[in-house]
Amino acid sequence: MKPYLVLATYKPSRWNAQRVGEDLCALTAERGLIPHLDIAHGPLTKVPWYDILRHAEVRRRSFRTKMAEGWHYDGDTTPGSQPNCAIVLWASNNPTQIQFRYPVLDTGEGYQAYADSIKTWQPKPYEVVIFRNLGCLHRRPADVPRIRWVFRQRVAIPTTMELP
Repeated sequence: MKPYLVLATYKPSRWNAQRVGEDLCALTAERGLIPHLDIAHGPLTKVPWYDILRHAEVRRRSFRTKMAEGWHYDGDTTPGSQPNCAIVLWASNNPTQIQFRYPVLDTGEGYQAYADSIKTWQPKPYEVVIFRNLGCLHRRPADVPRIRWVFRQRVAIPTTMELP
């Protein structure tokens, strides 16, 4: 089973960062998703479109940072961040890779032991997906083309849908 749900397939009628952001925020609102407010780790603000209250952003170009290519949780290196949320992602090409470690047992002390089985998935281009931030690691695939439209929104973990 994939560690994410596909909410929709979205192909913009117009390639415009604001249009993409508004369309996808409308889609998440229609699904009953509530923006996750995290003052310490909000949306990126040096991108073509962002909305702090909806905790959403649209990028048109890939950043050339090695940190984004490493497996991570959103907020894992930001002091005071609140990473217990879900992430909605969409990309025009080379979507974000999502990795899941299969739990073996709960030790009863808040720790889980993991199997050696780690699987990586990559949604199809234009799929709008949602997953638990702390349930999966994710990364930008290495050597992606510079032009890559990406939407990211952090939302409260939904109670209306069951995330893997």
